[in-house]
Amino acid sequence: MGSYITLGINKMEIDWGKNNSFTDHSKLFQISDFDKKIPYYYIDDDDNEVIEYREGAQKKLKDIKERLEILGYDLKSLRRKFNEHCKEYEFYTGEKMNITYNDYVLFLNSIDISKVNSITLSIENSENGFDLGEFFDKCILEDEEISLRIKQIMKKIKKNNEFISIGNFLENMDPYITLRILAENPKNLDYDVEWCYDEVVENGWVKKEDIIKELEQSDKILIVTEGNTDSFVIKKTIEELYPNISDFFEFVDMEKNYPFTGVGSLSNFCLGLSKIHIQNNIIALFDNDTAGNELYNKVIEMEEKPKNLVLCKLPETKIFNRFETIGPSGKKKANINGKAVAIECFLDFSSVSTEPIVRWQCYKEKMNQYQGALENKETYIKKFKTANLKDGSYNCDKLKLLIDYLIKSWIDR
Repeated sequence: MGSYITLGINKMEIDWGKNNSFTDHSKLFQISDFDKKIPYYYIDDDDNEVIEYREGAQKKLKDIKERLEILGYDLKSLRRKFNEHCKEYEFYTGEKMNITYNDYVLFLNSIDISKVNSITLSIENSENGFDLGEFFDKCILEDEEISLRIKQIMKKIKKNNEFISIGNFLENMDPYITLRILAENPKNLDYDVEWCYDEVVENGWVKKEDIIKELEQSDKILIVTEGNTDSFVIKKTIEELYPNISDFFEFVDMEKNYPFTGVGSLSNFCLGLSKIHIQNNIIALFDNDTAGNELYNKVIEMEEKPKNLVLCKLPETKIFNRFETIGPSGKKKANINGKAVAIECFLDFSSVSTEPIVRWQCYKEKMNQYQGALENKETYIKKFKTANLKDGSYNCDKLKLLIDYLIKSWIDR
């Protein structure tokens, strides 16, 4: 009969493998998600369902959703991936499927996961063994809830003979497309996504260390900043406020870790990357001040920017549109976006007693504007270092804006 390994939500199986032939889904989970006791379903001699709790990986769909976004399964990409699957299916089978992406979304959003029980069907049919195609036909399409919804969609698009062929079509669908669409239904977000791998490990088809592992380097993103303060602030914020995706990010600052010869700077680093065709995923983050924009403009125009290099400036926000400044013309409110926004501007100003103020310093002739800097920034950093970002005692609104911006920049690349 063999050993089975499945990925599913509740009793709705989404991906399936046997013995040593299966998809590695470890990237959906973090180390702390493994070795959980999760339900495995069996049938006893009297044909009664038996639940046995064995080791597996488990994570809420709402948290898996965040990881899928980073891995390239954002809503904008899903349609493209679905359409690519349609073209591949037609190329290899010679059969054109008339189900559209919107049809598939409608189908998945109409499913009541609590009513799906494809696991029981797979148990009943596993006695004589089955291959992947048979598994889908016997255990997925035969489920009453799924069958009902597929027939409704087929009726909607007015096709008479596609119910059987849609099994072949969906059988080879990227399971992450399905997972990500299911995550768009708020009713599904608190369901656990479970990867049941214990059987294939116990029976020697795969080593446990090949299942329970950290992200591959190819899935990680290196955030490169101008200074170590920037790296520290972003790292601490992600670890405390975005724990479900924190393992995707690594950090380096140009202040201490410049890898090329010559004067170290973030702009030179980016220019160097374009020449050596680096394979790592990288976000290069510049300050949104006068000096930072000058360097950013220098690299954004380079001819051969690697596709895996995302160039960013600290985000502009209306909070900085009317900011207290002091300079040659005295004190006045001014827009500091693009002129004086550094990482410290995203910290909680209310954490210290002094009022925030930017001082205009040197004049940059090439940019035709002054460079500004936040006064007393060391005080803000000192408070941030000891702050608890999770208990509400520290205002993290601007920090969340910053991290959301970085994540969106990567997703939209």
